[in-house]
Parts: sequence; C-alpha cells; structure tokens
Amino acid sequence: FLGADDPDNRDFSFPSSSSSSSSSSGSTLLASAASSSHPKNNNVKNTPPPITTTSTPQALSLAADLSSLDSKMYGAFWCSHCYDQKQSLGSEAMRAIPYVECDRDGYRTQRDLCRAKDVPGYPTWEIGGELFPGERSVDELREIVDGVLAKRK
Repeated sequence: FLGADDPDNRDFSFPSSSSSSSSSSGSTLLASAASSSHPKNNNVKNTPPPITTTSTPQALSLAADLSSLDSKMYGAFWCSHCYDQKQSLGSEAMRAIPYVECDRDGYRTQRDLCRAKDVPGYPTWEIGGELFPGERSVDELREIVDGVLAKRK
C-alpha cells in the first residue's frame, strides 16, 4: 500500500508495469493531497468533502450497473482525484456505490480491506472483482462495466 504509513507522503503513483491491462490507460489521473478545488468537510474529522453535483441520467444508469456488479470505489478523504471522481458522478449516483475509506486516519477506515485487496492508489474501482486504478470519466467507467457485463452473459 503506497504511502499509507507516511503521513507526509500523500502522493500516490501507480506501478508502471501491471499485470492488468485495464490499468494502463493514458488518461488515468493520480491522487494528490494538494488541491485548491478540494473543499473541507468541517462536520466530522477526516471525512471526504460533500458531493455538490447532481447526477446525470448517464451517471445514474452507470451507478445502477456498478451496484449490480457489487462495485466499490476505494479512496482517501484527502484525495483530490477521489473527490473529482465523485463530483463527476454526482451525489445521487454515489449514494448507490459503496465508498471504501483506505487512509488509516480516515473516518470509518477500512484500511485492512484496502491492503487485502492490494489497492495500488486512489481512486481505485473494483468492478466485477477486478481493480481499475485511477480517476475515470463516466464514459470510461461505462466501457469497463459493459465489458464486465458482456463477460457474464
């Protein structure tokens, strides 16, 4: 688990060589704690900021399919790319998708699960039992979901 034991090292990089072809997207973004667009949630310590966007019909359809595949989003409360990922899907869609907090200091942390799953960085999606690291557009997530659903037919 990269950087999990070093609170001063909050930047994550995904390994350059990966056994999974799904993690080799040129448009994959990596997590960084430094972001001015990452609002603070002052209500509860070490929680992700609130999602302020409304879900599109495409995001709601995607969320329903992600839910049917028992998908999860792994992240950290301080992760700007995790926040951006949630914002791209919207609050209604994200209510249907389990979010797993991986930072040891995060509220309701599930760090042991993140370690057991070998989550390489944040955000990471688990879809159909396979990990897909990095921030993804709604269209990219739709392609992944459609591929997983096609394999199950």
